Amino acid sequence: MDIRRLRRRMLEIRRLIALTSGKVERVAACLRFMNWGFVQSFSHFFFIIFVLCDKQIEKEVLTLWPKRHFNNFKRKTMKKTTRYGIFVLAMLFSLASNVFAGNKYGLKDKIQDGVILHCFDWKLSDIQAELPNIAKAGFTAVQTSPLHQKENAGSIWYMVYQPHDFIIGNGLGDEAALRSLCKEAHKYGVKIIVDVVANHTNGSLKNVSARLQDESLYHDYKGYCNDADRYSVTHGRIGMWDLKTEDPRVQKILSAYIQSLKACGVDGIRWDAIKHVGLPSENDSFIANVVDQDMYNYGEILNTPGSSNPDKLFKEYTQYMSVTDNTYGNDVTQAFAAGGTSKLKGNLVFRGIEGNKLVYWGESHDTYSNSGRDAWSKYVDQQFIDRSYAIMAGNNDATTLYYSRPLGKEAKDIIFGAKGSTHFTAPQVAEVNHMHNKCAGEPNCCVSNSDLMAQVRKSGAVVVLAGSNTDKTVTFANGDGSGNWLKAGTYTDKVGGGKFKVTKTTITGKVGSTGIAVLYK
Repeated sequence: MDIRRLRRRMLEIRRLIALTSGKVERVAACLRFMNWGFVQSFSHFFFIIFVLCDKQIEKEVLTLWPKRHFNNFKRKTMKKTTRYGIFVLAMLFSLASNVFAGNKYGLKDKIQDGVILHCFDWKLSDIQAELPNIAKAGFTAVQTSPLHQKENAGSIWYMVYQPHDFIIGNGLGDEAALRSLCKEAHKYGVKIIVDVVANHTNGSLKNVSARLQDESLYHDYKGYCNDADRYSVTHGRIGMWDLKTEDPRVQKILSAYIQSLKACGVDGIRWDAIKHVGLPSENDSFIANVVDQDMYNYGEILNTPGSSNPDKLFKEYTQYMSVTDNTYGNDVTQAFAAGGTSKLKGNLVFRGIEGNKLVYWGESHDTYSNSGRDAWSKYVDQQFIDRSYAIMAGNNDATTLYYSRPLGKEAKDIIFGAKGSTHFTAPQVAEVNHMHNKCAGEPNCCVSNSDLMAQVRKSGAVVVLAGSNTDKTVTFANGDGSGNWLKAGTYTDKVGGGKFKVTKTTITGKVGSTGIAVLYK
């Protein structure tokens, strides 16, 4: 079958029908289509629609065809149309079902335009089972924990961040499970991101595969990393052997792993500890050669990439991927937990990084699952995490990650392969996501005072009360008060159900028991 030829003929018949208003002309066009002698099943299907369903047209056909020829053709056509038409309709119904499943929750086509759910340490099968709820909650993408060999389910979570080898398959699932997850996720319009550790392997080479035991694959710098010294950041050890990422052998291994993930249907990569991987300007071609630009990519850069000119390094990283702005999210979360609000309206955007290259969060697996002072967010009540997330997700361009908290709290109790919290389905999270998706592409204006923080958009807004305040009536500026922000009118809070009156300059209404209100129509 010549598909291109079919498409040309289909376009031609459409043009003929559109350009002619008379039924005879329509019939002539259909008869011409019938005489092309290819894809007759589709020909009969269209003929029965345009001709045989209209008795008046049938009369006019008889002016062009002898009656006995037409009746003979009609009999054969009806048989074929019944057979092929049912088949075509079934195909169309199946296609429509898939399209409907993928779009009924308004999920964005691009990961950066939506929001990300981090199913930390979940088995792939558990993620797959939860996909209907994930899509319903408005998440465009799901991030898995690392999938490389060979950590078993039941181990302590951080052991998977010490790779044994860069081959798919560990306690979360094998290659078949990953393929199944990606296939099912795509039916809902949900994308899959996999966390990848590319900077290092294990603390002992006895615990890695034979091909990774060659010491020449690693940097020979023996010191530890110091954020004030860029060389130590990219060459020093963070407790594990530091891969020589500029080495073509290392690049080949990691590139093959990335492509194996892609072949399974993976849509994006989260690059763990990417600030410890050198840049092309530093004579390390890893990022240029291994990062697949056909996929979504974002890199974990905590606080600073180091050196005397960190902003220059940030900008170079963003030539290849989005990067995390943890300073912003951490500040807002800590402000809410302390009973106030934050004056910070972004960090990296004010340092020259475009919003469409940023990833925010209210908390991450590092702020929750680590030990010591780095694990501060585990002691923050979930309601304050939700409030911070709401402000993060209210931003334009930047995507925001929502962390599904594990059941355990202390590092030793957080188990690899255990399904975590499903709190992400709560209205105060899901409705924030829906607002984010609906308002994608619209600018945001952050309004902050001692009582609240709000992100105001053109067609929506999210309002968050300070501290533990709930059930409170508030009045705040509609953006900058210029009248160019949320359209005037009466809105119903999608979370608490309260009414909000919006004028050109102000927004007034009652925020409910969650401390979060979401407005959109």
